[in-house]
Amino acid sequence: AVAAQRIKDKARVIAAAALECSVEDLEWEHGRWHVKGDPSQGKTIAEIAMAAHSSLELPEGVEGHLDASVVYNPPNLTYPFGAYICVVDVDPQTGAVKVRRFIAVDDCGPRINPMIVEGQVHGGLADGLGMALMEVIAFDPDGNNLGGSFMDYLLPTSMECPSWELGETVTPSPHHPIGVKGVGESATVGSPPAVVNAVLDALQIRHADMPFTPAMTWRALQGRPMRPDLAIE
Repeated sequence: AVAAQRIKDKARVIAAAALECSVEDLEWEHGRWHVKGDPSQGKTIAEIAMAAHSSLELPEGVEGHLDASVVYNPPNLTYPFGAYICVVDVDPQTGAVKVRRFIAVDDCGPRINPMIVEGQVHGGLADGLGMALMEVIAFDPDGNNLGGSFMDYLLPTSMECPSWELGETVTPSPHHPIGVKGVGESATVGSPPAVVNAVLDALQIRHADMPFTPAMTWRALQGRPMRPDLAIE
């Protein structure tokens, strides 16, 4: 964002030289600088970039390149936040857990591309569901990994995922030029505890180690120790 603004400002100077007018006489609209009150007199970014490498006489101190380099050094971190609610069904006979509903409300500040943000949240929620319910690294007595390929290591698919219910709030970060925050791992961090706590509430127990595979959940129902190594018996 900062680099783009610097390019935009430099483009204004070059456009003013090309249009033989003052920098203050130009205004920005739809990817081009044009003369105030006369939109027909203007230059697009592409035209300005070409002019910057031509024989156009540029103001003193302005180099013939339309580029910018910026090092962003934030005064503080940009913290995203959110709230997740999960509803699960637990089969008392088999220990199988099904996620019935999942509501996720995230705040990553202004959303530059809402579709990409939703995709990040969808992927993170599915990732967290896998951590909470199925992704277990198990070994046999000889130390061989029993889940060394995707044929043996269970990952969540659309069949295991509910229809995610998303919401948002927008709180701009005071430490970022345009107020945005990260969202790439927000759902991955928040979804496992939401799922696990929903299962614990259903089982009426206070603690158990994930993942809640059917075998692990069934043992919890029977009051047996929740040890990950028991899941491979």
